[in-house]
Amino acid sequence: MPSTTAAPAAGPPSRSRRARWRARTASRTRAGWALAREVAGAALADRLPGLAAETAFFAVLGIFPALLLGTGLLGVLDLVVGADLAAAAQREVVSALDAVLTEQAGPVIDSVRALFATSRGGLLTAAAVGALVTVSGAFATVIGALNLAYDVEERRSWLRRRLLGSALGVGTLVAGVLALAALVVGPLLGAGSAVADAVGLGPAFAVTWDVLRGPVVALLLLAWTATMYRLAPNRRSRWRDTVPGALLATAWWAAASAGFHGYLAVAAGANPVIGAFGGGVIVMIWVYLLSLGLLLGGELNAVLVSRARRGTHGERGSGGPAR
Repeated sequence: MPSTTAAPAAGPPSRSRRARWRARTASRTRAGWALAREVAGAALADRLPGLAAETAFFAVLGIFPALLLGTGLLGVLDLVVGADLAAAAQREVVSALDAVLTEQAGPVIDSVRALFATSRGGLLTAAAVGALVTVSGAFATVIGALNLAYDVEERRSWLRRRLLGSALGVGTLVAGVLALAALVVGPLLGAGSAVADAVGLGPAFAVTWDVLRGPVVALLLLAWTATMYRLAPNRRSRWRDTVPGALLATAWWAAASAGFHGYLAVAAGANPVIGAFGGGVIVMIWVYLLSLGLLLGGELNAVLVSRARRGTHGERGSGGPAR
């Protein structure tokens, strides 16, 4: 009989899968680091840290009038909701500022409380004018920074840029007011709980909303950030091209706020600069970090669009997407 020789045993399939997984992980890690280096290099070339400081300066000037204007808008929602929405939202704002800025910024937080307590009609009118002027300046800087990121020339007039900056500022304020309303009275301006009660799901709705409250606000923030990236630069962008930067900016804001809170809680007492200048410096640094995150998200979008354009150019020999 012919002899049969056994074939050599193949290696375990799990070992091969682990090797492929490690190779894919290493490749993705290298690609991620390469993208991070490219974004950082582009940000430094476009002077993003300095532009973030300029944005933060105008934003800090507009914080107090914007808070007053937001209180007025919440007062209008009181008529719709039928609840003391403005007062509850003011407590949420003060609580959030206290959570991020700690007692090191106590004078600033006390000023916010006093500002809410003395809101008047004429003061709200002045606040609306002041907020529009300062916030439009902040967003005009954002528009210029995003144009630098995309390497596009600004062809819109000064007046059009200022009007766009004002519109983005008002939109940001309205988005913040709606997010506060959702936090205070729930979705659909409080109608969600009534609908749930009508179908016998009241307790389940309350528990579910307590869990989803944070993610819903984060999604609102993400959607508005993507809208800013679509409207601000002097180019046409697809919605999907704005999502990576919006995700980065939202994550940056959460991480920067948590990290800054930790720094203030642990090390601010030993910092002579913060000890000398107090809450003003704390607010300025925090707003600078938020502004830097917004501009970095736009830079990421621009780098990804540039990469896609270079790939399309190499494969088809034609230009990238229309600006």
